[in-house]
Amino acid sequence: MAKRWVEAGHHVTIVASSYSHLRTKNPDMQGKKTMEELYNGVRYLWLEGPSYQGNGLGRIKNMLSFLRGLKKYRAQITAQGKPDAVIASSTYPLDIYPARKIARESGALLIYEVHDLWPLSPIELGGMSPRHPYIVLMQMAENYCYKHSDYVVSLLPCAEGHMKEHGLADGKFVYIPNGIVKEDWEKSPGNPPVYADKLGQYRRDGWFLIGYTGAHGIANGLDSFIEAGKGVTGKKDQTDFGGTGAGTGPLGTESSRSSFGREC
Repeated sequence: MAKRWVEAGHHVTIVASSYSHLRTKNPDMQGKKTMEELYNGVRYLWLEGPSYQGNGLGRIKNMLSFLRGLKKYRAQITAQGKPDAVIASSTYPLDIYPARKIARESGALLIYEVHDLWPLSPIELGGMSPRHPYIVLMQMAENYCYKHSDYVVSLLPCAEGHMKEHGLADGKFVYIPNGIVKEDWEKSPGNPPVYADKLGQYRRDGWFLIGYTGAHGIANGLDSFIEAGKGVTGKKDQTDFGGTGAGTGPLGTESSRSSFGREC
């Protein structure tokens, strides 16, 4: 979306922590507290953040570091001019507080983008108690998002009911489905895709292939692959799990026990 906005003549700044477990490559800050890059016309402002593993204390420190950076470097964030819109777009809702401050100082619209429903996701999928101090803090932030944002946008088409239960007013929800960059699909891939030789050999050997290359986590429900695979035991079937994520290890272990899967 940022690329398209630039093509339409807008100035776009994306502010992010220098470290995220979701990236295959994080920027090298070279000892700097902030760093700017221009890519495809989009201005990226990286804020130094600590690395972490998993969803423990290290990730919380990374979150707090990013929130402090948003507050401290507000002038640098808006260096290209006062924004017309400020979009809070982290998985967790805590960035709504500095985002609203920037929006109010600039006279901009405040838009909250929902990726996952937090803190409902860690409650339902992670088994955390709604009374846990961390969850209570997140719930307060989520309620604040719905109350103070001018609009709330999300890839989740059926989330409006939950949002209204937590303070969202009528007319503020906008569902934006996932899209593709059509031009990317019209280009030749050039080099053969990863695993092309291996998958080609499987096919020549007569295997029926099932592949999954998305995220590996509790929310992705990949245990259904394991259960489905158990039903074809004894047939020439091969399921490959490619990628990384919190669920990769358990999935690989369980698929090996089931004697039909393989972890790439």
